[in-house]
Amino acid sequence: MPFQARNTYQAVVRLPIKPPPLTSPFIAAVVMAELVVAVPPLLRADQAEQRYNEAVQAAVEKCAADTAGQTCFICMDGAAAEGLVRGCACRGGAGFAHVSCMARQAEVVVERGAGGLGFERWGTCGLCEQKYHGVVACALGWACWNQYVGRAEMDMTRIKAMNQLGNGLSEVEHYEDALIAGEAELAMYRRLDAPVEQMLVAQNNLAITYACLGRPEQALRVSQEVYFGRLKLFGEENRETLVAAMNYAYYLIKLNRSEEAKALLRKTMPVARRVLGESDTMLRMRGCFADALLNDPGATLDDLREAVTTLEEVERIARQVLGGSHPDTKGIENKLQNARAALRASALSSKATEDTCSRLKEEIAQLKAENAELRERRTRRRLG
Repeated sequence: MPFQARNTYQAVVRLPIKPPPLTSPFIAAVVMAELVVAVPPLLRADQAEQRYNEAVQAAVEKCAADTAGQTCFICMDGAAAEGLVRGCACRGGAGFAHVSCMARQAEVVVERGAGGLGFERWGTCGLCEQKYHGVVACALGWACWNQYVGRAEMDMTRIKAMNQLGNGLSEVEHYEDALIAGEAELAMYRRLDAPVEQMLVAQNNLAITYACLGRPEQALRVSQEVYFGRLKLFGEENRETLVAAMNYAYYLIKLNRSEEAKALLRKTMPVARRVLGESDTMLRMRGCFADALLNDPGATLDDLREAVTTLEEVERIARQVLGGSHPDTKGIENKLQNARAALRASALSSKATEDTCSRLKEEIAQLKAENAELRERRTRRRLG
């Protein structure tokens, strides 16, 4: 989160989608065959367990320095062979766990919630309630897919697992693979004539991936569709509409259309503050607004001062909510440093311009005085 438009895939909570009516065993077989063929190699069931094990190993190695001597908060065993990870906003001695334990916990929560809100546990820490990030999110994405890949092609839990895998792949910048998962998910929804809400979620995720792959025009086009789709479906005071507005503004900024982005965010931020308070979404939106100010070629000193002030407030709140070591907090700190540097450079340039203007004014005044004196001398000679 530029606060970048964050690469966060969202899961929609809906009742399972009913498959299209199958009027005969032959048609049913054809439909199922088409669905099986639609699954790309990355998502094949025989690949899932190996990729899960590789992702867990990568996460454990990445977290090794932080987890040394700690204990899993779920099974309370610190000596298990698997190794521990921590990739959320927990601090101190909290949040250390085995990926397999987190996966079992998420599976139980999903079962208890019948696939509803409980599915969010696959991507959210049960202690700090913040999203997992980096290699831990990737490992959990593969754990989720490995758990549900064996279900029927049209099973909603399986499709949500595909969504969760896309989120994890994006977290470790495997964007080409994330695009495969995202396109497969959207294709499945279209086959099943899914509700508009779920289509919009899948499109939003694809827009994020397009942007990460350096395809901003496609990202902007899709994010515009998502924003207006959610605005029509939910209204302007819905959280998902506000997130869509922020993402749309972010892609406008990337295409150097900062004026449009600022106009959209100035309209949206008061609504977001009223509806969401100082949430992580509000922090991202304010960071996006600072981006719009900083990236505007015509930015004034007042614009740059507003960007710095905004980022200082966002950085302070992020430290309180997410902690200083969270990647989002570090991203804000870097952006704040750049904003302060831009403000200093602009102030120096403005001061230099003012000094130059002052010197020119003095020189012009002196020339005028000299010319007046010459005219006076000429007049005196003519009269004398």
